[in-house]
Amino acid sequence: MVRMNRSGVVLVGLALLAGCGAEERVEVTPDGVVGEGMAMETVEAVGGEYTAQAYCDDVTTWDANWASFETQVLNLVNQRRAAGATCGGVAKPAVPAVALDTRLRCAARKHSKDMAVNNFFSHTGTGNTTPWDRMKLAGYTYNAAGENIAANQATPEAVMTGWMNSTGHCNNIMNGSFKKLGVGYYYRASGATYKHYWTQDFGAP
Repeated sequence: MVRMNRSGVVLVGLALLAGCGAEERVEVTPDGVVGEGMAMETVEAVGGEYTAQAYCDDVTTWDANWASFETQVLNLVNQRRAAGATCGGVAKPAVPAVALDTRLRCAARKHSKDMAVNNFFSHTGTGNTTPWDRMKLAGYTYNAAGENIAANQATPEAVMTGWMNSTGHCNNIMNGSFKKLGVGYYYRASGATYKHYWTQDFGAP
């Protein structure tokens, strides 16, 4: 897990993430950092409605400006998907738009909030939760899923530029099998190294 608890810490070139518990590669961009894009296929999802509702309680009411940023990221994702893109030198064709899923948004908001409040940057959350754990806890059932994270980018445009310039993140954004998306943005003015924290959770029902 990559945890950054002091201002000015820059981590580059760590070992490639191979699974839960491995170190994560962090890419430094002019606007901030992006954590390695993660994708998983054919994952059994569990979780009941009551559990999901309780899990999401603290992120149901959200700052209006944060929610606006999330909507803007969703719109930018669909603009990129409609236009096609090049990810790591490989041309990607246009793919259909993704639609908002509030359960994925819950999982994304929970993780962005966790990273900001507990001052770390990693796909592995407090309690060693994985992206797939968080999606299950939010009540989302899927056959394939992916997660992108980023920090320090102050605008939706900046974070999307960072993700599109990173091969793994770009591949998630341009993955035609993903049909749903939830975006989570959280801002913490003090006590967090990067202040701005972003998560995208993708799903294929």
